[in-house]
Amino acid sequence: MYDWLRTLPAGARVLDLASAGGSFTITGLVCSVIAVDEDPETFRAVPAPGHPRYARILARCQQIPVASASIDLVVCNHALEHFGELDEVIAEIGRVLKPAGRLFLSVPDGYGLCDALYRWLFEGGGHVNRFRRAELACSIESRLGLHLAQWQKLHSSFSYLHSILPLLDSPPPGLQPRLRRLARLPRFVITGSHRALYVATRLLDQLFGTGSSTYGWAFWFDHGKGPAVEKPAWRNVCLYCGAGQPPESTLPLPRLGWQCSTCTRRNPFRCG
Repeated sequence: MYDWLRTLPAGARVLDLASAGGSFTITGLVCSVIAVDEDPETFRAVPAPGHPRYARILARCQQIPVASASIDLVVCNHALEHFGELDEVIAEIGRVLKPAGRLFLSVPDGYGLCDALYRWLFEGGGHVNRFRRAELACSIESRLGLHLAQWQKLHSSFSYLHSILPLLDSPPPGLQPRLRRLARLPRFVITGSHRALYVATRLLDQLFGTGSSTYGWAFWFDHGKGPAVEKPAWRNVCLYCGAGQPPESTLPLPRLGWQCSTCTRRNPFRCG
């Protein structure tokens, strides 16, 4: 994503669709960014960056309030799985893109372990669509007239098991029944199970070629030609902040551990 963002000149416009607090940092960018989300709580949770070329719009993603053919790059990061009106959202993406516009999107594997556990634990968790990689790529190409230039497999650290700990410590009204039951467990059971799941899925993948640690995929669509290039996957994903990192940027620690370069927390089982 950042490879494309950094190449956009002043005057170019990026649409961060279903942005929540922001899908990327705008530090160092010269393009303009429009963040659109339909949930006001997501904007209140993260203050907007004080940047003259950054704007937030509260609107429905199937009715984007920007002019047709006015956007150079649409970023839709971990969002398509949440749209009940999926066809309308995809059509809107096509409407707002310039004729030479590009699209970055990422989605979970709707039939993988990570998404299955998330859906079970959060009783759906807002995931209303399931995707398979090839089917989604072909659908975007045929409907929007774009070309899949690159794609990357995304790995999971199941970091939502860490993020729920504050909820379990102080359960809010309306918390899902399964999470309420989980709150009765000692915290070391949850954190220990989280670490065990992280290590076990990566060992299974290495030994048997499974995809148990896969979260989903990232896609880069443009107007080029030729076969899509698969980018190397980043299997080191932080248990705590969920940031994925290439092996060369992780600090090795004793006992096969590694230190996250984003939050500096220690993680188990560094993948080479």
